[in-house]
Amino acid sequence: MSFLEEDKKIIDSAMSIELNAESSVYDKIVEAMRYSALGGKRLRGILTLEFAKMFGCGEKEILPYAAAVECIQAYSLIHDDLPCMDDDDMRRGKPSCHIAFGEANALLAGDALLTHAFSAISESEHAKKHPERAIKAVAILSGSAGFRGMVGGQVLDLEAADKEVDGKTIHLIHKLKTCALIKASALMGCAAAGAKDEFCVLSEEYAENFGFAFQIIDDILDFDGSYETCELNSYVKIHGLEKAREDAKEYISSAKKALDKLDESGFDTENFRELLAFLIKRMK
Repeated sequence: MSFLEEDKKIIDSAMSIELNAESSVYDKIVEAMRYSALGGKRLRGILTLEFAKMFGCGEKEILPYAAAVECIQAYSLIHDDLPCMDDDDMRRGKPSCHIAFGEANALLAGDALLTHAFSAISESEHAKKHPERAIKAVAILSGSAGFRGMVGGQVLDLEAADKEVDGKTIHLIHKLKTCALIKASALMGCAAAGAKDEFCVLSEEYAENFGFAFQIIDDILDFDGSYETCELNSYVKIHGLEKAREDAKEYISSAKKALDKLDESGFDTENFRELLAFLIKRMK
């Protein structure tokens, strides 16, 4: 079993424990939360887990932080799928949350996941031992998930839905909507482990480049071979398929350079290189 599979397994377990009704009063909303949150690749949670471990934090200690990131990710997908947003009826091969539970319950499930993310961190044993690190992690996550990050990116994405945008605009959308939470995932791991600032900067460089490559490759995978039917705000539509491939490879190369510097400081970056290999494999 690869480290990706192992990490996913333990994060899935942590999520299942976190999203527990505790009382029958909460059964309905927790069912909707679990429906949307218990699944997916767990790449963001894995980044949190792996960066924390690389800088000396124990796996068990950091799991609530990884679960928190995945709660934010799940909430964002529920809200993205709503009729007032992207209006998608399917998510991960099954009906979207608002189709399965109704629009109002889906909205509330997203709200509940968003708020629970911060409970997961602040109520953790790690936060009791290292409150200053927990506060830093909460600040990182809240800033990246809010109007200065993911939500701001979603607003720009909605504005761009029915019109052609330029490369500068799509870069900003990707930076906020996709990269912000991926960067937060890495930086939360760094914060939880008390990593030095110089190493946090390199971790952020890796994560941002990873995020850009991840989003471009998603757009490449969504491309059906026709520029006429391609989404207007797709990276492929704006730049063309070949440049999209070249740019994804360039971001991956930049991420590797950040890892090279961490290697020079004595850290084991093998798992992060495997994550980049995962991206390259997806693009082929």
